[in-house]
Amino acid sequence: MRVVVVGAGLAGLRASERLVAAGADVVLVEGGVRPGGRVRTVRDVFTGGQYSESGAEWVDDHHHRMLELLDRFGVRTLGAGEQWTVIRRWLHHNGRLMDPAAVRAANPGIDEQFERFDAAIDAVTDGVLDASAPHLHPQAAAVDVRSLADVAEESELGELAAIFKRRDSQGEFAAEPGQVSLLFVAQQRAHQRDAAGDRTVSAYRVDGGFSRVAEGMAGELGDIVHYGERLTAVDQDNDGVTVHTDRRTLRADHVVLACSLVPLRRVAFHTPMPAALHAAVHGLGYGTVTKTSVQWSARQWPAGYATTAGRAQRIYEPTADQLGDTGILMSYCGGDGGHEWARMPEGERIEVAAAEMRAMHGLTAHALGGYSRAWSTESRFGGSYAVYEPGQVTAFWEVLRAPWGRVHLAGEHVATCTGYMEGALESGETVAARILAAG
Repeated sequence: MRVVVVGAGLAGLRASERLVAAGADVVLVEGGVRPGGRVRTVRDVFTGGQYSESGAEWVDDHHHRMLELLDRFGVRTLGAGEQWTVIRRWLHHNGRLMDPAAVRAANPGIDEQFERFDAAIDAVTDGVLDASAPHLHPQAAAVDVRSLADVAEESELGELAAIFKRRDSQGEFAAEPGQVSLLFVAQQRAHQRDAAGDRTVSAYRVDGGFSRVAEGMAGELGDIVHYGERLTAVDQDNDGVTVHTDRRTLRADHVVLACSLVPLRRVAFHTPMPAALHAAVHGLGYGTVTKTSVQWSARQWPAGYATTAGRAQRIYEPTADQLGDTGILMSYCGGDGGHEWARMPEGERIEVAAAEMRAMHGLTAHALGGYSRAWSTESRFGGSYAVYEPGQVTAFWEVLRAPWGRVHLAGEHVATCTGYMEGALESGETVAARILAAG
């Protein structure tokens, strides 16, 4: 059996290794010059051996596939783990850096407002009996057309509570609350409920960055991985599939499209897609995240995440568990803010982020350098990760996960664990198993 895999992100790497292990003849083509896709650790712009993640940054303690890969490649987790709360540690508002007690004093009843918001989502989550099939929710159509913005409005959030919940949406889904299907949010919560139970989840960064995992997987696959080769067209018939790249034409039994859907919208499918699949591929929402890291000559900030009402959205230290007197602060902007920052040149983004960091923490240290990555402007990705917008779970969930003849989609956008490295690996395993079963 011959299989062409398109995309050397975690989904394509996992699908390839499973297929190779079963004896398939695999060709893996990657349009870029490195493995990992949206897993991309940045090291070269920083001094003292420090680094930060321009893409995926955390592994949860129930993400067993990723944890197994960390063990396989000798990559250790760092620190005690982060446990996500709505009021992380700090809120920068009206020029003041407020701790949780100050936030509660400024917005009495904020905890009750959060409880109303979460209770509304939990009520929908109770109807998601199988996180892999949210479209089977008994009120799927009615819930799917609603958004997080509807929940926020009905929960009567105060000013500060509304800031936190908007930042949560921009951070977790990389989109504005009105762009996120309530059914999708419930599906995500149901998946975590099923995977982790009632316990509090801890998330970890890793020593040396997550690129080490992708590099290790690609290294084991060896010369089946071909970089700098871009997919241009696909057609299929009863006997096989023909894959056209900007270098050659490949004939295979199956093709795995293990890449973002956004670049697939520019690929010529000579065998026309079914209408429902075409609508899903061309319509699925993609969030945008712009991550901007600045290294400072001294760590003059308190520990913990800071949410801000300003343009930077969230500011935190990715080097909290790295050695050295210098340190890095990251601005994480999603949704409309991510798009706004993406329209600025990289140098301007770094300047704006550094200015907000100085103002927030009263920094007198020197900025040593940095980088900014806007995933929505990178043509091979077109966004940070998938977000099912109102109405899209019921319309797109099933069709994206079903094979189209000999064409199979892989990636976090077709996983149960959508939006995570764990989901990318899950999807690669699912597609490989399906192909092997079909023969």
